[in-house]
Amino acid sequence: MAYILGTAGHVDHGKTALVRCLTGVETSHIPEEKRRGMTIELGFASLEDPVHGTVGIVDVPGHERFIRNMVAGTWGLDAAMLIVAADDGWMQMSSDHLRVLKAMQINAILLVITKSDLADADMIELIQEDANRHCREILGRELPSVAVSAQTGAGIDLLKKKITELLGTVRPAQPDKPFLYIDRVFTLKGIGVTITGTLRGKGIAVGDSLSLYPGGTECRIKNIQNHHADVESSEPGMRTALNLKIAEKTKVDRGMLLAGQGESPVLQGSELLIRVDEYFSKTESGTGIKNHSELELAAGSTHAIGSIHFNKTDPTLARVSLQEPIAGRWNQNAVLIRHGGSAILASCRILAAFSSYQVPVFKRLFTVYTNRERPSWKAVDFFLNGFIEKTLAAPKELSTESSEIVTCGKWLLLTAKLTEWEAKIIDTAKKSQAGFTLEELDAAIPVKIRPELLKKLCAEQKLSAEGSLYKQAGQSSTLSKSAQQLLQLALKAGVDGIEIDKIQQPQVRKDARDLVKLGQLVVLEGFLHYHHTVYEKAVGAILKGKKQGDIITIADARTASGLSRKYVIPLLNILEKTGKVKRQDNDRIVL
Repeated sequence: MAYILGTAGHVDHGKTALVRCLTGVETSHIPEEKRRGMTIELGFASLEDPVHGTVGIVDVPGHERFIRNMVAGTWGLDAAMLIVAADDGWMQMSSDHLRVLKAMQINAILLVITKSDLADADMIELIQEDANRHCREILGRELPSVAVSAQTGAGIDLLKKKITELLGTVRPAQPDKPFLYIDRVFTLKGIGVTITGTLRGKGIAVGDSLSLYPGGTECRIKNIQNHHADVESSEPGMRTALNLKIAEKTKVDRGMLLAGQGESPVLQGSELLIRVDEYFSKTESGTGIKNHSELELAAGSTHAIGSIHFNKTDPTLARVSLQEPIAGRWNQNAVLIRHGGSAILASCRILAAFSSYQVPVFKRLFTVYTNRERPSWKAVDFFLNGFIEKTLAAPKELSTESSEIVTCGKWLLLTAKLTEWEAKIIDTAKKSQAGFTLEELDAAIPVKIRPELLKKLCAEQKLSAEGSLYKQAGQSSTLSKSAQQLLQLALKAGVDGIEIDKIQQPQVRKDARDLVKLGQLVVLEGFLHYHHTVYEKAVGAILKGKKQGDIITIADARTASGLSRKYVIPLLNILEKTGKVKRQDNDRIVL
């Protein structure tokens, strides 16, 4: 596995000089950086580690004005060196950078005291003690430390050993697809678009297809470089340069995301649902951020201006409305920055993203996340829908509480939803004198899971089944008084039948449906119904004396039954539907 090691710390504390001492690479590559003597953009180098091989190094700017660049450099790190100068000590940006590392969940951190040649041993010890005091306040723990001098080389060998040990503790959680935030873009004549970034998730190879987000534009990898060398493939954790084949005039900018195929979704949009994990600057109200205030959200290598709107029930949840869309993955770490400034306000995670604000959608999501975490993105749809196929998720991916999940056939069901659905089914059974079919269940019960629910209730002897009809267990088929009256009307009407829509009687349509289910009435077409004895007599007359292969014309059927076309054609259609005859032009052939 490849690793990425980053720097962090206050401006002019020797981050770039240390990287140059470790790697021999000068990461300050733009004229303004050399003129001003400070890092502005991200710098990149590599270190050969005796255990872990080639380790990519990302050098970040330390000045507060460039905090957004610093965040962009940390998203893909496996580990970091927190740099504190022996002649300056702990500074505000030391705290801010450590908070960013914490927000990005970079736990493998080494405290490096630089410029040890400018302080004596006692001063270096005091600097280490003070730095670890701040680490305890921010992280809740102290960090392993080493003192070095990039000028004299003192402590550099020990630092390399410490880096090897540090990387041995890294256990990164990887996405299920190639995942790369763009941090640099070049467009060269004759070559086309080339981007750089840190690869996460799965490996990629020349010829692979990727999608560019936001938007989802497809592209193909023409060439791959790792630390200026052409390679056929790139592994997760590698600093990667990709030459892309992509449609002309496609917008490709820093902060955009390249992702491959995988099960997990790519979140994209300007309306975000976030959870705030920690406030880094507290106000009198204790939140650190005013509701409906403007701020910036930085995630991956992108950042965007927007406004934040907190949920009233659970104030750790908020909607962030951005001025432009961003892309990321579920539960991705991000930081909130004061708009127009450089103060790190809070750490957060992105839970959902949409192209526009839809109140019902956010209300549903707030109910899913209020006062609780979800173990995976699959859990969100599960709690919204109430079901998922067993083959698509393990119970531990859906809930930390086993009591919340019930197995039902090929489905995993949310216990609360199952209870609700079963109550609706039993209620339907109680109200049905003739039983009910699968299609008649309450619309709130998902069609996909109805057969398994009915099978479960039958197995528990709460329902009984007869063909496609279901009844409450032990329920008799006693007809209501109104149903009996309707049946008598049909019998009395004889071959004229009854038209349900013209009968003025309470719940006549429900009674008619029940009588049809029980076989007491037969639907000829539309609202026209026959009593079953009248139907059987008419059909018997039409089929009398007929054997397999005989032809029945409409005229034959009229003569045999004594009925007009109004009744004969629906009767013949029923015989065709029930498989007793088949149609040949306008005639029927007995089967």
